[in-house]
Amino acid sequence: MAVKVRRAGVSELELLMKWRMRVLREVFSLDKDADEAVLIANNEAYYREHLSDGTHTACFAEDDETGEIAGCGGICYQNEMPSPDNQTGTNGYLMNIFVLPEFRGRGIGKNIILFLIEDAKRRGTEKIYLESSETAKRLYEDMGFLDMKDYMKL
Repeated sequence: MAVKVRRAGVSELELLMKWRMRVLREVFSLDKDADEAVLIANNEAYYREHLSDGTHTACFAEDDETGEIAGCGGICYQNEMPSPDNQTGTNGYLMNIFVLPEFRGRGIGKNIILFLIEDAKRRGTEKIYLESSETAKRLYEDMGFLDMKDYMKL
């Protein structure tokens, strides 16, 4: 199966939301019966704003022959104060990297990540962060990502 990764735009909001909610349900184990109205509305608003202003890139991995979507991904861009290891202050946060179970193990996730890294490089982004499940850590490590031992969150 040959796969191409392509940028997704705000014109595909319904499709983006379908995939975003699938990822959230799987990653956060959301209850299928839970009221997700606020979560949906906030994600739709996020996509509308950040895809339009270029501070988020979303993408889909599609089968070249059938057009079937096998996975998705995204990167959020933000600025931090410039530092010696990030002189532009631009950083990206990889998120929503997801491949359907039946397509896993074929390099699709890696292709999604490479697409988003290339997008970041074109923008002059010097730092790229992500959070990872234990299952995906090996992939990220093989691609050169390092654990940030001193990273904390509140």
